[in-house]
Amino acid sequence: MPIPKVKQIIKPWTLNHQKKENALFSTTQKLNLGYNKETFIKDHKKELFKLIRENKDWKDGTKEGYFFTVARKLFNNNNKDRYAKLFSDAGFQLMQTTKEKEGNNELDEKEQENFRTHQYFLNLISTLETTLNISKTEHLKQLLLKLLVLQPPLRTSFYTSAIITNNKQDNDPNYNYVYFNRRGSHKAFYIVNKDKASNYKIYAINKNLSKIELSKEATDVIIESYENYPRNYLFEIDNKPITDGTFLKWLRDITGLPNINVDMMRASYITWFHDTSPKFGDREKLAKLMRHSQQTASQNYRKILNTEQRENKNCDEVNKKLVILEQANKELNNKLKAYQENKEDIRKYKKRRRDIIYQLNKNGREPRQDTLTRYNIKINTDTNIYF
Repeated sequence: MPIPKVKQIIKPWTLNHQKKENALFSTTQKLNLGYNKETFIKDHKKELFKLIRENKDWKDGTKEGYFFTVARKLFNNNNKDRYAKLFSDAGFQLMQTTKEKEGNNELDEKEQENFRTHQYFLNLISTLETTLNISKTEHLKQLLLKLLVLQPPLRTSFYTSAIITNNKQDNDPNYNYVYFNRRGSHKAFYIVNKDKASNYKIYAINKNLSKIELSKEATDVIIESYENYPRNYLFEIDNKPITDGTFLKWLRDITGLPNINVDMMRASYITWFHDTSPKFGDREKLAKLMRHSQQTASQNYRKILNTEQRENKNCDEVNKKLVILEQANKELNNKLKAYQENKEDIRKYKKRRRDIIYQLNKNGREPRQDTLTRYNIKINTDTNIYF
C-alpha cells in the first residue's frame, strides 16, 4: 500500500510580509551582496540571520518583523526547514522583550525618540501661527494637533471619517460625526458610530457612550475652524476625507517628530491624566471617552517616565522657549528649502527664455503672444531682434 503524501501547509503571505521582504532585499542591495531577489531568502538563510541580528541601525521591532517574515517564507517553501523555526524563535524572543517593556510601562525604542509629554504639546500649540497667516492645509494640521491635545484623543479612523454637522437629525449609524451648536453656550460633540470599539459589549449596549462632549478648548477650535473653512468633513482635501496616511503625515509635520503616531499621542494624554488624577472613577471616565478599558489604558498606554523624560513638567518656561526655537528652526529650514527650489525654478526659467530668444532670432519664427508675455520677451522694431 503506497504511503500517503503529507500535505504541504501554506501560511498566509500578506502585503505586509511582501513589503518587509522587499525592504530586506533592498538592504542586501545597498550592501552590494549580489543576491538574487527571487531566491535570496532560500539561498542565504545563515547570512540573513546574522545580518538581521547584528544590524545596529534597526530597532527591535524592525528586527522582529524581518525575523517573522523570513520564517514565514522559509516555512511556506518547506515546512521542515529548520531555519524557519530558528527565525521564528528569534522573532518571538524579541516580541516577548517588547511585551515585558509594555508590562513595565516603559517606553520602547521608537517612543524614546518620539514620545513627548502632554505639557510639551501644550507648549507647541502656544507657538502656532494664527489662521490668518497660514494656508488651509496648515490650518488643518494645527487643528489635528489641538484635537489630540485639548481633548482625549480617539483612534485615527474617527478623524479621517468624521462628517461635520450642526443638525442633530444627521446621525446615520454608519457614519461618524462632529456635531456642534453655535447658539447660546457653544457645545460640540464627537458622535462615534463606527470604530474599533463599536462592537465591544459595553459600547454596543450603551449607545450613550458614542456621544462624547468636547472640552471648551476643543469646542472653540472646531467652531473657529469651521467658520474660517466651511466644509463637509473634519479633515479633507478637495472635498474628500483624508486618508490615514495623510493624517499621520500631517501629525509628523506639525510636531516635527518623524516617527510619532496616534498611539503615542494617546499615551501622552493618558500618562498626564493618570499623573494628575489618581481617582479610579476619573480614570474610568477617561477610559470610556477614549473607548477602551481602564486596564488597557494602564497596561498599554500609561508610561513610567524618568526624570529626563519628565523635564517638561518641572521646566515649563524653559521648555516652552525650546519648543519655540525648534519651531523657528523648522520654519527657517522650510523657507531655505523653498528658496532653493525657487532658485532652481528661476534658473530653469532663465535658460528656457534664452533658448526661446535664440530660436526666434535664428529661425525667424512667428512667436505666440502668450510665450512672449510669459517669458517677458520683447522685439527691437528697428532690427527685428528679440531680446
